[in-house]
Amino acid sequence: MHYAISFQTEQHDFLLCTPRRKSLKHKLLCVKQGLVIVKLGKQEYAIEPNQLFWLPFDTLTSLTYTPNTQVEVVELSSRVTTPLPKQAGFVKANELVSALLNRLTSIETLTEQQKELLAVLRHELIDLKPNLHESKLTKDLSQWRFDKPSPIANELQLVLRVREAVKMMQSGKKRPIVVNTLFEGNETLFSGLEKAIIGH
Repeated sequence: MHYAISFQTEQHDFLLCTPRRKSLKHKLLCVKQGLVIVKLGKQEYAIEPNQLFWLPFDTLTSLTYTPNTQVEVVELSSRVTTPLPKQAGFVKANELVSALLNRLTSIETLTEQQKELLAVLRHELIDLKPNLHESKLTKDLSQWRFDKPSPIANELQLVLRVREAVKMMQSGKKRPIVVNTLFEGNETLFSGLEKAIIGH
């Protein structure tokens, strides 16, 4: 069943990278804990806790959810006639949007009350003014290379390294070559990180 607007909380215990494709719906992401990395074109943007990011319908994007990330997601059908923002970017929630999101987290899905709150939220989204700005973490991410020093926290660097390994293997590189390149040939280390970060 497709609804014009929906709300859900997602918990990602392990690293999740979505394939690069056009978004089928309008999406508002609100990161509660952890980190989400949004790729738009060649640039990646870090969405940190308590930040909101708007992705309009038909945006070419891929998302990386780092381990232990919790997000609230509002999705709107591409068919809604509401004049929603056409640009992706960070948005500031006004007091009403913040209150609606807080309230929605505490309600069982698809009650009449939730539908009414979502109707108000949908109307409020018209006034969002998405803006793409580069935070310090976004800049650090864009400069990160597995073979160069970086100010990024070690834990996140390990996640980025494992993500790089997954990408390399998906593009056809053999596992031993990937382990040699990224983990100094230490297969035990890589296997342990796979379990901890990817979950297998």
